[in-house]
Amino acid sequence: MVFHYTAQSYKKSLRSLTTGGNSSHWLVPEKGNTVYKIVSEDRRAQHAGTSLWKNRKNVNVISIGIEVVNLGFKCKNNKKYCKQGELDWIGFSEKQQKLIVSLAKDIQKRYNIDPLCVVGHSDIAVDRKLDPGPLFPWKMLADNGVGAWATDEEIQIQTENIKKSLKGNISPLLLQIRLFEFGYDIRLDKISVKSLTKKLLKFEYNLNKTRISDLEALQLANNFGNKGVKNDMFDIKKTNLAIHSFLMHYLPSEYLNHRVKESNSIADNRSKRDTKNSPDSKSDFKGSVINLETDFDNLKILAALQALLVKFPNKVRTGCNY
Repeated sequence: MVFHYTAQSYKKSLRSLTTGGNSSHWLVPEKGNTVYKIVSEDRRAQHAGTSLWKNRKNVNVISIGIEVVNLGFKCKNNKKYCKQGELDWIGFSEKQQKLIVSLAKDIQKRYNIDPLCVVGHSDIAVDRKLDPGPLFPWKMLADNGVGAWATDEEIQIQTENIKKSLKGNISPLLLQIRLFEFGYDIRLDKISVKSLTKKLLKFEYNLNKTRISDLEALQLANNFGNKGVKNDMFDIKKTNLAIHSFLMHYLPSEYLNHRVKESNSIADNRSKRDTKNSPDSKSDFKGSVINLETDFDNLKILAALQALLVKFPNKVRTGCNY
């Protein structure tokens, strides 16, 4: 199940999803009590674009796409492009959130979608998209049995477990291993999953057999990561983008209250800027080079990842196919 915001008004969203190159299975309007079926669920809708989740490309083939009418964000001072810290995110009304939950519960009842396979567009296209943004009601969905969420208490338990099991600072490499296992494709372009699995065996970490709860198994990888040796497995830019997407989804307050060191320009793709095309067909980032630097708390992120992976183990190392 993939959630999006349309970045357009209702009328323009409906036109884009029925006459343009994009489509979705469902459209949730801003007002009213009705959700609209655009494409039958037994047919493919073109909502995800270039995408990847849990090593599966072209997420359109295996997903139900839900577009929510919402302008997403606006740039302060009404600029065309702005930095992350200059975004004003636009919330979802209480009535709209209830419609989102009602529709998602119905879909969940019919397909029994694994919690880790309920994602946002930004999760499956980290280098292109920001939707549905940090104000989307992920926690409300999880409270109603749709998708994953980790409570503050669960994250704190894993924080203590990590402190007991791992020595030294939490290296970026540990975050990368967990982000990859969670579903984000952060590998270097030349590294296959088979090659990555083989490289991690050097640290006696087996992507297929090492238990997720076995934090001590990550100690060798952590030592390597803290030595500053060149990482020939994961891409740092993709990692930073994945961290941003993860925070928007699972730690939104951390995302909203934090200012990144540097970010490239983000495009205001709202309907006033483009009356012909759906913003889903375009990148939210200006230019082809994505450069986001973070100084987030590695321990907090790792603990949140660990809490989610332990809580929802069924699809940790497998795809979302059924």
